[in-house]
Amino acid sequence: MSIAMKKLYSALILSALALLAAGQSQAAHPALKRICGEAPAAPQLIEGTTATRDSMVQVAGSVRGFADQSLNYLSCLDSQPASTSYMAQPSFRAQLSAYRDQVADRLEATVNAYNAELRDFKAQQAQVAQK
Repeated sequence: MSIAMKKLYSALILSALALLAAGQSQAAHPALKRICGEAPAAPQLIEGTTATRDSMVQVAGSVRGFADQSLNYLSCLDSQPASTSYMAQPSFRAQLSAYRDQVADRLEATVNAYNAELRDFKAQQAQVAQK
């Protein structure tokens, strides 16, 4: 894959991630917010081609923390903390399922975007080492 294609791919991933982070299409039901709280916010990522080693390590820690928090949050959602009266409502179950999918998609997009930037960082470091 050419460098231009990698940059385009990275830009598309980051754009999708920004859209996910900027405006959630599905908000948590108040019952879920009371029990599980708010979904964790995705960390700010940096460009791998211009990042320093220290900044990549710091972002890696943020991404790991976000992943752990997201998995705990998904676990809370999966435990069906809402009352049976809510769970009996098809609209609530549909909303819960869509919201859970959105949280899982945000986690996946964040990790994938970080990994793309990490690959760019490693490629940049390899080029610098060859000079």
